[in-house]
Amino acid sequence: MTRLLLVLCLLSAAPQCAWSQPLAYPAPPQAQFRQQLDARLPLAAAFTDDSGRRARLGDFFGTQPVVLMLGYYHCPNLCSTLMDGVLETLAGVGLPPRAYRVLGVSIDPTESAASAARKKASYGALVAHAGGELHLLTGAAPQIQALARSAGFEYSYDAASRQYAHPAGFLVATPDGRISHYFMGVRFDPRDVRLALVDAAAGRIGSPVDRLLLMCSHYDPATGRYSAAAMTLVRAACLALLAALVLWMWRVRKSGRRRAEA
Repeated sequence: MTRLLLVLCLLSAAPQCAWSQPLAYPAPPQAQFRQQLDARLPLAAAFTDDSGRRARLGDFFGTQPVVLMLGYYHCPNLCSTLMDGVLETLAGVGLPPRAYRVLGVSIDPTESAASAARKKASYGALVAHAGGELHLLTGAAPQIQALARSAGFEYSYDAASRQYAHPAGFLVATPDGRISHYFMGVRFDPRDVRLALVDAAAGRIGSPVDRLLLMCSHYDPATGRYSAAAMTLVRAACLALLAALVLWMWRVRKSGRRRAEA
């Protein structure tokens, strides 16, 4: 099946990869996710949680997969929209309570536990509906930078606006702190997130075939999603290849019967 998918991508996606290779709207420098599947997060890094308790990042791992988001708590728009989208999606995944943890980490070293606590309080109803645990962390610049590097999260600070340029999305990590899946944008499919959490709970990492198929689709940075048109082409090519395979098997069986009769 893996070989079939690889051949399918090479046969069906060559023309669309050609036009989708250079993105029409590249992400701003130092404001994008560089996917680093199976990379280990710095679990020894020290942070402060929203209750003011000092803790290692690893204290939030160990038994459950973790949904990890990086942003900052005084972000005027994007970070709150992302958190709303993640929590609303998690409410629809259908997993039992406490099956995962949600972890937010501020990329602004000037933010405090009090900032995190105020932000957490505003998400109370969504967290209860999602059924998971939410922890919001703050930390010093070296620890934040180490976490961002390991996650492939690139960002920059604009002194004029006093705001950070950063990508939208989150990652799912295994209980032992390895990056398992990435999700881009601010709205997500609950089915895909559920499968990612189940995979991460079992220690599985996103497969190379998944990554190859995504490479062969066109990514739209305006929506943070892969275009339906490109995926429709891949599905059509898959059906064509399957039809050709069935036709070939039918011809082989037919010729075999003719030889047997002869």
